[in-house]
Amino acid sequence: MIRPTLAFALLALVLGASPAMAAPKIALTTIDNDSGGDVRDAVVDALDGKDLTLVSEKETNRAVDKLKGELADLTEKQAKKLATELEADAIVHGTLDKQGGSKVLKFKLFVNGRKMKGFSVTFTNPRTKKFKAALHDKMVEKVTSPPAEEPVADEKPIKKKPVEEDTEDPNPKKKKSKKDKTVAEKSVDEKPTEDGEETPKPKKAKKTAKVDEDEEEEATPIEIRAQGSPHSANRVAVRLDVGGSFAARRLQFTTTAELAASGQAPKTFKPGPVPGARFEVETYPLAFMNPKSFAAGLGVGVEFDKVLSSKVQTNGGAEPGKSMTVKQQQYSLGARYRLLFGKTATSPSVTVGINYGRRTFKVQSKGILDNRGSLDLPDTDYKYLSPLLGFRVPFTRNIAMIANAEALLVSDAGPIQEASSYGRAKIFGFDSQAGFDVVLGNRFAIRFVGEFSQIGFTFTGGGELAKNRDMDPDTIDIGGASDRVFGGSATVAVLY
Repeated sequence: MIRPTLAFALLALVLGASPAMAAPKIALTTIDNDSGGDVRDAVVDALDGKDLTLVSEKETNRAVDKLKGELADLTEKQAKKLATELEADAIVHGTLDKQGGSKVLKFKLFVNGRKMKGFSVTFTNPRTKKFKAALHDKMVEKVTSPPAEEPVADEKPIKKKPVEEDTEDPNPKKKKSKKDKTVAEKSVDEKPTEDGEETPKPKKAKKTAKVDEDEEEEATPIEIRAQGSPHSANRVAVRLDVGGSFAARRLQFTTTAELAASGQAPKTFKPGPVPGARFEVETYPLAFMNPKSFAAGLGVGVEFDKVLSSKVQTNGGAEPGKSMTVKQQQYSLGARYRLLFGKTATSPSVTVGINYGRRTFKVQSKGILDNRGSLDLPDTDYKYLSPLLGFRVPFTRNIAMIANAEALLVSDAGPIQEASSYGRAKIFGFDSQAGFDVVLGNRFAIRFVGEFSQIGFTFTGGGELAKNRDMDPDTIDIGGASDRVFGGSATVAVLY
């Protein structure tokens, strides 16, 4: 005879070995107005576990980008297509709004291809345990028991509540009293409570997280934009960057072998890196009204960078070794168009445009140098137009790779082109940047960028220093030059 203890052990072993029912799979889209993604992260923490399984954010965003239209207008047909592609049991879309000193997170749900009645959560801090518990329990209820609900278009939930409350009344004789009928009629006009919950429970939850059924249709996109900030980092209306930079210039000349052997060739100018300050602003005015419209991509940009301290020394003359201050700065301004490939915060973007720019390198002699030949370093003052092509490729909502390239169409190079210097030349240049953008919350970001630029000269023989370096004006001694800058910057940005 098998003892009871052993029987229970065998029964537990059999039950434990039986296959467990798989947790429902949810695809949570980007939450509207949650530009930093903090609320979505809290929602993921609340939902992802043994009761529910979440599709990865990257996989969900990739599928959403293929849809036509906005998430706020998602139809059942689109939801079914999305659920099939992601192999999900439910599609959940959220919208974050403000209500006084609190926040309201409204959810729109499609379960097994049907649009279900949504719900909202009122809270102040999404990281609290009560917020996560309330959200978790409500979402599990919605996703795991959809047959108990009717679709949104046909639902009439309020009429059922008095019946459920009457069946639980311990005194059946009082169910049909006039007093109870009055209470039941009054409850129809009040805000409905959750099915199966007693009236006091929602009152206790008001302090931190309140879950409500949504009786009305979803708010229109215009109303949602007016209530919150819809600008994710890849769709900002304004971005202002301020920070530090560094630059290392290298000016090198192409000479004849004879001139180089005689020691008369100009020396390569290659000082160490010098510190600077950088300011950048980008604005897309029409994105204030509708950040997802085609016209929202039209914008303007301004950039200014100034070296804070740079000096050079003379090679000879009346005052050899004399230290001189250098004015070194650059700026550009122009128009651009930003094009996004997708609808989410992790969608990549391409920016095209054209800038007018100026780069100055000028020694501040202040009358000390009577002969610039003793310095043997020409001043430059480049003026140019630069077609722009830029890329922003997010890895996550918070980290993105950026890359920009500009062709520098130089119209004037300044004093280096004078007849007493190297004279006329064919000039062409380019500028390239690459780095990372790190988004911090809803309003701030840090950008780290490395930069390389080069402007090349081919002298045509009209300048004294290009043709008369060896005292023979019939030959060209200096055929060209390359002006390179290696640099970088680290800036803090304010986003809107």
